[in-house]
Amino acid sequence: MNITLRQARLLKGLTQKEVAEKLGVHVHTYSKMEKCPDEVTIGDAKKLSEILQFSYDFIFFNDNSTLSRYERGESAT
Repeated sequence: MNITLRQARLLKGLTQKEVAEKLGVHVHTYSKMEKCPDEVTIGDAKKLSEILQFSYDFIFFNDNSTLSRYERGESAT
């Protein structure tokens, strides 16, 4: 089972603003990360995994991620 970035944040009882502050980004930047997790940098993914206390592959490489779709042979379009 995998979870989304938003689900991980909610499980920890944090707001978007709190996570954004801990990550050192604007809340709008963090909000975009939740909406487009495939665009999060590896560095930010690692920081988020520390903040949320979940491994980054558990959050970012779930069944909905682009990487998982490519591994199953689906196209990017």
